[in-house]
Amino acid sequence: MKNPLSLFGTFVVSVTFFLVASHFLLKYADGARFWLQQEMAPVTAESDTILQEMLGTHYIVTSASKLHFSSSPYYFTPFDAVYTWRIMTETTSYQACAPRSSSCVPLVVFDPFTNGAAGFEFSAEMMKQGYPNGNVYYCIDGELAIGAEAIKKVEFSNRQVTMFTFLTPRGHYMVLGLPEKQLEKWRGRCS
Repeated sequence: MKNPLSLFGTFVVSVTFFLVASHFLLKYADGARFWLQQEMAPVTAESDTILQEMLGTHYIVTSASKLHFSSSPYYFTPFDAVYTWRIMTETTSYQACAPRSSSCVPLVVFDPFTNGAAGFEFSAEMMKQGYPNGNVYYCIDGELAIGAEAIKKVEFSNRQVTMFTFLTPRGHYMVLGLPEKQLEKWRGRCS
């Protein structure tokens, strides 16, 4: 049987099939997308532990400089995802979303300290001397953090969500949209 498509038609169909298959693989194959992201994005071991505890095993990372608020945190094409993660190798600030979340909520934004762990050490020293300044210790999957005792409610993407900020020796984290009950379970020092 003779091929009803010309050589050009066969090429167009093949490329279209490849792009659509790649898009669905990247969007729905959490393990493959997560592996690729971990190979390219600058997520530290501390951040990986915290992000997995807060967002689940296969969270999605993007640049914090362009906060990504769309109907879902997935990229429209594989090329966009790879390009974004490749560009992120030049930055150390990023945000992460839970897989299959709506409007990237829950969301965790990480910003590293520029002068080392001075902010964390200062807060820890003030707490030791009896001046907590509204801060308490948190233990997030074995990572010691210092955060605000009060958990705030803010308007985000046309709805009210919890906002929680905390410091670790590596940087500053801002968390939006996690249930207050989940945040409370991390309160206290690590054993």
